[in-house]
Amino acid sequence: MSVVLVIVSLGFVGYLVFPAMDITAQEKPETFVTHSGAVVQTTGDILDPVYTIQEVEFDPQKYLREFDYGKVSYLEDGTTLREFTIIAEDDKMMEIAPGIFYNVWTFNGTVPGPTIRATEGDLVRIHFTNNGSKEHTMHFHGNHPAEMDGIFEIVGSNGGQFT
Repeated sequence: MSVVLVIVSLGFVGYLVFPAMDITAQEKPETFVTHSGAVVQTTGDILDPVYTIQEVEFDPQKYLREFDYGKVSYLEDGTTLREFTIIAEDDKMMEIAPGIFYNVWTFNGTVPGPTIRATEGDLVRIHFTNNGSKEHTMHFHGNHPAEMDGIFEIVGSNGGQFT
């Protein structure tokens, strides 16, 4: 059986004919474990099927207490060098509300990414690796010169790097 769509607009009549096709939704059972430990089972395609479900760490209190101070070394002139490694990935799922899951970018496996800390006068070096499937850039917040605001060049996907 063909489907015929008739469009009538301002005296114009148009017909679109679609050949017979099976557009019946196929059930695809998916099982998720929520933050509270409840198991939720659903059928249908509610998530992007490209991604597999991997747990994302999310504890809002952690970001108020824990900071990344980097790998510390000292330059010949005595300046403190703090080096940080940030790894971006986009193959994780996160429960953003009870029973609602979303594909997220993670930075070092977390959302939000790590809070990095340094002392005024320290030299900060960021090693950024993009393990995601899409190109990416990085932008920093805080007091710093405009020319040190982040990575303006696009870092390629699947292992692209920038320091």
